[in-house]
Amino acid sequence: MNVHVNAASIDADWQFEIGDWITHVSQPMPSLVMGRQRAGRLGEVYGVRSFAVEDPNRDRMILGISLKPIDDAAKAICLAHMSGIA
Repeated sequence: MNVHVNAASIDADWQFEIGDWITHVSQPMPSLVMGRQRAGRLGEVYGVRSFAVEDPNRDRMILGISLKPIDDAAKAICLAHMSGIA
């Protein structure tokens, strides 16, 4: 059985794409999406790498409902944005 999958349609089904800058919905947490997976009824789970100036836990797995696109508050404490590489 040969199944053709359109990569663009797969990406369109996700809240965030790999490489997107995101933050947490309740506090600044500037992070880069490094991976993602489906978690059944829990929805989407994202592997993120934090770029906050201070963060003892750089790598996290977080439910998609807890994330949003990066905002100014998160950019203000983001190493990548401060250095101009993002």
